[in-house]
Amino acid sequence: MGRPSVSFFAMNFILLFIVVSFILIVFDLHRFAFVFELGMALVFIFFLAFSTFAVYNGKKWGWTITGVTLVLLMVNALFISFVAKTFGTENITIIFFSVIGVLIALFNLRTAEETDGSEIEDYEKTKDYYPYIDKMEPAHEKEEPKIEKAFTPGKFIASKKANKFHSPKCDWAKRISSQNRLWFNSREEAEAQGLEADQCVG
Repeated sequence: MGRPSVSFFAMNFILLFIVVSFILIVFDLHRFAFVFELGMALVFIFFLAFSTFAVYNGKKWGWTITGVTLVLLMVNALFISFVAKTFGTENITIIFFSVIGVLIALFNLRTAEETDGSEIEDYEKTKDYYPYIDKMEPAHEKEEPKIEKAFTPGKFIASKKANKFHSPKCDWAKRISSQNRLWFNSREEAEAQGLEADQCVG
């Protein structure tokens, strides 16, 4: 919800004059006409309050309800003046401000439609645009890096729990669990640890 526009405040000012003038006209009536027009006044006030609330919350249909209500209120005021055969300051005030109010409502409806149209056009232009698509490489051009396994832990292997060292290809070497393996780069290194060479070691 944005800030209320100048039109919103102007419309509130206009509605205040219209409602007060209409109430003054109603209180000049007698009997059945007074009761009927008092009920009409309450209906008009309800719709104007409802439409004002809608406009305040950014609903463009609020302007439509305001405009229609003002037209009906103006017609009702003319009907009262015709029946009562009086056309005073209150009637002129209602008609004058109602016309201004209807023009403001039409102006805001037109502005809202133009804004909605431009927003739809902007959306249509950008809905299929992805800002990083140009930086992405096609999937078929990507090649997986070739990894060569050149790791050799050592030339000889021994168990932490035994006193002999073996060649990695030896059957005994393959039986040593991974957590018990000791690797040596040379025979001398293994013998320096107090280990003896197995028969598989040439």
